[in-house]
Amino acid sequence: MYGIFINAIKECALQNEGHQVWRQVCESAGLEDDFFINSEFYPDPILDNILKALVHYSGKTTADLYYQIGYWWALHSVPKLYYGKFEKGVLAYRQFLLDFPLFINRLSLIYDKLTLTQFRSINFSEEAIDFFHTPYRLNDPRFSEGLLHGFAALFTVPNQSFSLHLLDRTGDSFHYRIQFL
Repeated sequence: MYGIFINAIKECALQNEGHQVWRQVCESAGLEDDFFINSEFYPDPILDNILKALVHYSGKTTADLYYQIGYWWALHSVPKLYYGKFEKGVLAYRQFLLDFPLFINRLSLIYDKLTLTQFRSINFSEEAIDFFHTPYRLNDPRFSEGLLHGFAALFTVPNQSFSLHLLDRTGDSFHYRIQFL
């Protein structure tokens, strides 16, 4: 896992849980230093230990924590990495979802060991998009839902403007339909 994602989890934890919880997480996860270089690749057990400790010390369920991380990543990390415009509204959000897999492909050119996640989106109709997500480590549908709701917030699309339905879960892959109302 790249440092960029571990740093995002760290920032999310600091903002939502506070410094004391983050210090406990670092101690429990066996981290001597909590400084991660964004472009550096770190062994997966580091992330696993951080997530287990974060669930324990935050008091959240794993699913709720993954949702929070997905939502936070969409709102705070994507704008730092995505060079497109963030126009407001449903149409911009819809176009972003269709273009998002290309964004992930561009990231893989920067981070050559990127196995973070796979996305695919299909224009199902004018009112709906089918969105497929296979997360790399946070393989819980709540992480994917957090991402999709976070993207909506990024484009200032109110939750009542769309509905999100998990149509299929095959292994670690999730198939959603985003229905625009």
